[in-house]
Amino acid sequence: MVRVAAAKGYEATTVTDVIEVAGVSRATFHEMFEDKEACFLEAYDAVIDVLVAHVTAAFEASGDQPWPDRITAMLRALVELLAAESEIARMAMVEVTAAGEGARERYRAALARFKPFLEEGRTYSGQGDDLPPDTARFAIGGATSMIFDEVRAGRGPELERILPDLVFAMLMPSLGPEAAEDEMRRVAGGG
Repeated sequence: MVRVAAAKGYEATTVTDVIEVAGVSRATFHEMFEDKEACFLEAYDAVIDVLVAHVTAAFEASGDQPWPDRITAMLRALVELLAAESEIARMAMVEVTAAGEGARERYRAALARFKPFLEEGRTYSGQGDDLPPDTARFAIGGATSMIFDEVRAGRGPELERILPDLVFAMLMPSLGPEAAEDEMRRVAGGG
């Protein structure tokens, strides 16, 4: 499903396409999935679980670093994985928006799984009580929009080039524009 939806788009994908690529019979497909949407949603959930585990490992591995550095490590791990797996990136970021309301709900839930990484920014910034409750959501939305645009335009394999911009988008709501720009420049300079 991941490969077919990435290549043809979710709407154009058929069960026949999926079973041909998977090398299974229609009966086997229907033993596992009710329909195309159910297959897509299960594949999407699996992809998101892998992405979250991957970025969590990067964030936790840099646990002795300041919070902005850990966010950078998390984002670097994310863009490296998505760049290396462009089919996964297309399915998880672009095709999910065409797969119906169930998929869009899962997409929103997937984005919410990234909020805990950003909540620490409230404490780190020293202005946590003054930040709006949805600060993490703002940051995630900005970064997600940039990734979406790149993947949709066929530049998924080049995602690493927007890492400095992603760092800025994720840090700016908590740190403010000047400190976030300093971090962005450090990342752009190879730091």
